[in-house]
Amino acid sequence: MSPPQRMRAWGIGISAGYVLLGVIGAAVLRVPGSELLFGLCALTTLILSMVTAPLLRPRRRADDGGGLRPPQPPDEPQPPWWPEFESEFRAHVERLTSVRG
Repeated sequence: MSPPQRMRAWGIGISAGYVLLGVIGAAVLRVPGSELLFGLCALTTLILSMVTAPLLRPRRRADDGGGLRPPQPPDEPQPPWWPEFESEFRAHVERLTSVRG
């Protein structure tokens, strides 16, 4: 069971417990307003657990393609212009660092 599913299950269980306490308070103990109080607690707990459950999904790390662009599949060949571009860029960077250095 994933963390979001566990959060939803716990939220439903706790909400059911509140409803049970409200019924016991109203029917058995005859406490005025207990069904409203425990009913609102149950509703609040249920809503919070359902809204926050998606936040428990694991986050994607930057190295697994969580950036803005979709990652390129590793099987894709390099474009034909890439080796020339890379060597020219490397020479350009070396020139810049030697001038500043």
